[in-house]
Amino acid sequence: MVRRTLVFGSVLLGLALIFKILSVEFPLLKAKLFPSYDCAVNSPVPQNFIDTWTSENDPENFNVTIIDLVEGCTYSMGNSTSIFPTASNGKVMVAIRALEMVADGTLNYTEIASDLDLMITESNNESADRLFHAIGENSGIQSVIERYSLASTFVGRTWGTIHTNSNDQALLLDQALGTKESPLPEAQRAVLRDLMIRVNPEQAWGAGSAGGIPAFWSAAVKNGWYLSEEGDQPPIGLWRINTMGYVWDEDKSPRWIFTGFSDSWSTQDEGESAWNAVTKQLSGTLALR
Repeated sequence: MVRRTLVFGSVLLGLALIFKILSVEFPLLKAKLFPSYDCAVNSPVPQNFIDTWTSENDPENFNVTIIDLVEGCTYSMGNSTSIFPTASNGKVMVAIRALEMVADGTLNYTEIASDLDLMITESNNESADRLFHAIGENSGIQSVIERYSLASTFVGRTWGTIHTNSNDQALLLDQALGTKESPLPEAQRAVLRDLMIRVNPEQAWGAGSAGGIPAFWSAAVKNGWYLSEEGDQPPIGLWRINTMGYVWDEDKSPRWIFTGFSDSWSTQDEGESAWNAVTKQLSGTLALR
């Protein structure tokens, strides 16, 4: 038995060495035997979906970023160069900076825990105002912009008028909620994940659990919604409806990030329905692997 084991092991080692040599000498052979994942061919949002979605929802200006956390592919829809006011999505950046300050000892968690909970789970504006002040207002937001390499994000008058796009916010979620090395320590990432998973179900549309992810899956979500009024950034009289979320399957394995930003919806329901349709498409593609 020992001899058979040694012989079998030697054969496997020999095959491994041969394959290694062939891989170096004949890279095309390696590519054929172990082809890399083709992101474009396997897009969860193919052009026919984009065309139908755009025709049915008629968004004037938008961008969407989807990160497939299994295969490492990134997909986009819309005008990637556009930037939009965050509305309540900006509260995530406030929370990240506050939790960073907890980690470095400059904020006491017990003193801000209630405001953090209300700001994220209920989207409470008064709590957001207090925390925005606690992090140094725009200096705190600028710190997040720089530390997380958000190239298309700029401070505004307050947390609701930070300007950003879907790509930057997907990048932010990937660092702040996932397993990538980032400025936010794991203990504080766990707090943020818990808060965003516990968002009020009525506010968990779009990229969240109410948007159409499979049963028993979970999503850390924060959405933003605001009817632009006179004196605000145009377009006036239209809704800013933004969504951003990180999705895990029933085994707690990361599956995808979906972020969508737009400021041109006639009604709040229109924007929410449009973002729900994207999540349902992802659930019918990325979730079925």
